[in-house]
Amino acid sequence: MTLKKERQDAILKILHYIQNGGDLETAKKMFKEAFDKVEVSEITEAERTLIAQGLDPRDIQYLCNVHVDLFKGNIQENPESQAFETPGHPVHTFKLENMVIRSLIEDFLLPNLQKWEKTNDDEILSQIQQALRDLATIDKHYTRKETSIFPIMNKYGITAPPQVMWGVDDKIRHLIHDSENAANKIPVNKDKLHDLISEASHEVLEMIFKEEKIMIPMIDKVANEQDWANVKNEEAQIGYTLIAKPMNWKPALPKSVSGIIDVNKLSSFFINFKEGSLNLEQLSAILDLLPFALTFVDENDKVAYFGGGANIYPHSKNSIGNTVFECHSAKSRPIIKKIFHDFHTGTKDKIEYWFKPKKLGKMLYLRYYAVHDKNGKYLGCLEVAEDITEIQKLSGEKKTM
Repeated sequence: MTLKKERQDAILKILHYIQNGGDLETAKKMFKEAFDKVEVSEITEAERTLIAQGLDPRDIQYLCNVHVDLFKGNIQENPESQAFETPGHPVHTFKLENMVIRSLIEDFLLPNLQKWEKTNDDEILSQIQQALRDLATIDKHYTRKETSIFPIMNKYGITAPPQVMWGVDDKIRHLIHDSENAANKIPVNKDKLHDLISEASHEVLEMIFKEEKIMIPMIDKVANEQDWANVKNEEAQIGYTLIAKPMNWKPALPKSVSGIIDVNKLSSFFINFKEGSLNLEQLSAILDLLPFALTFVDENDKVAYFGGGANIYPHSKNSIGNTVFECHSAKSRPIIKKIFHDFHTGTKDKIEYWFKPKKLGKMLYLRYYAVHDKNGKYLGCLEVAEDITEIQKLSGEKKTM
């Protein structure tokens, strides 16, 4: 047995002990007897093994903070890329947001909560309510992570941490939302508000540790400049948490990428359709003009294309080549798997939904189409997302310009 295998088995033994209800202090003693320091990759490999052995990622998220407490102070820290220190780099932006979020909690929210519990001062309560509204903007921080950074991890085989962290992100969103509701309810239930804010604050601060000490070092080992360029270019579609728009940052990208040909260089290349033909430049312009958000997932369930002229859901170039399931949280994944199972088996060839997400405030019409060739072979799935808010308002007729 190799030393690496011995270390991995030792970590798994400790994690299994915790999973089966063991106490943290005994787990820490087990750790100190077996290790001095551990690499981030060793922890994530152990968590991935637990998932492969059948543990639901949603169950791992409940153990996530226990894992952090177990390994905190014992993680081997390696020097990060110097580029991360450059203002405007996505990692610099990420850490800047975390610094402001930490200060909001430690220097304002929690101290004011203590003051209010002693004084019942309405002005202090008003400040707590504002602090919670500010903290709720952490949704942008987490959405950027889930949209552009998790796909980098999945692309390079780091699959367990995104599944677990996404679930914890959602838990934090709910805790902050519940804290806001509790702070605005009249009369305020002091004990409930105290418990909610304390738990939300703890979870947020623990997530900052996970992001900076576990997630970023992992990505630093595998991500290239194009990966980070995609993250940077996609930031604006979501926005930032409690900071102004960062400085511009441009990575040193290679001048040309082997194997990729720009559409503009093939503008004279025509494609014949059933009725007529278009050159590639025309086809690309038409697809980009359509009032939909288009996603094509190939026959292997891998994301192949984003297009259309509508900006509905944020998405990332880093997702191209990943499975469609990795683009969704563990909570929503069963629905997505059912759609693709029905398409692969031929049970259905079209699935549609319409609903109004609270976050978007728009009525969405989602259609999924199974795409086949002329012989009936399954080629993939086309998702068409449309904002029909204004369409629903139409009445009467319009026949003039």
